[in-house]
Amino acid sequence: MKHKLLVPSLTILSACTLMACSHTTKKDTAVSSAKESSSKVEKKTSSSSSKDAPSKKESKSTQETKRIGNADYGYIDIPSKWIKFTDLSGVEGVQYTDGSAYNIVTLNSFTREKAKAPADIEFNAEFLAKKLAVMWQDNQDVDKMTGARTKVAGLDAYQLQIVMKSGQYLITWIFQKGEKVYTISFEGDAETLKTFIPYIEDTWSLDGTGAVTD
Repeated sequence: MKHKLLVPSLTILSACTLMACSHTTKKDTAVSSAKESSSKVEKKTSSSSSKDAPSKKESKSTQETKRIGNADYGYIDIPSKWIKFTDLSGVEGVQYTDGSAYNIVTLNSFTREKAKAPADIEFNAEFLAKKLAVMWQDNQDVDKMTGARTKVAGLDAYQLQIVMKSGQYLITWIFQKGEKVYTISFEGDAETLKTFIPYIEDTWSLDGTGAVTD
């Protein structure tokens, strides 16, 4: 039932894709906090509960993975236990879930035509980031929205960080390679987000060698 709250958000992501950097400092954002926590996972003592931090088994460096995506959207590594997901709202993109239909990753890409960018406007990642941020401003289900800058596979990326009133996270990375702008979004809980950031930021590429075809 929790997933229904995010159906409109995913529709927005597929309609014009990603957003926002009204703030460019990562220090106080939800994602940077999760990323810092993730890097410290292996330093936590055995007394830490599974609720406080993902176990070493669940970390990217030790977990068995598979490569997913396609030539249009690019590819990333994800935990091998994740399964293909199709949103009933008809969201475009490659989607996988951990089986909960709550934690979901979505890969997508946009050309100028697909994004419906005006002819007199430069089409780039910043354009899409700002457009999505504006669309989210008046969403009553949003508790907090911030923006940041990061990198995906060494490429400069905009990042929209949304925390819903339900507590669910919706994080989107927007970056450009060539004439296309690519987006990767994660929605779900904070603990899964901690482990998923390295998959998105470190493994994306247009190389689909070994990718699953289901």
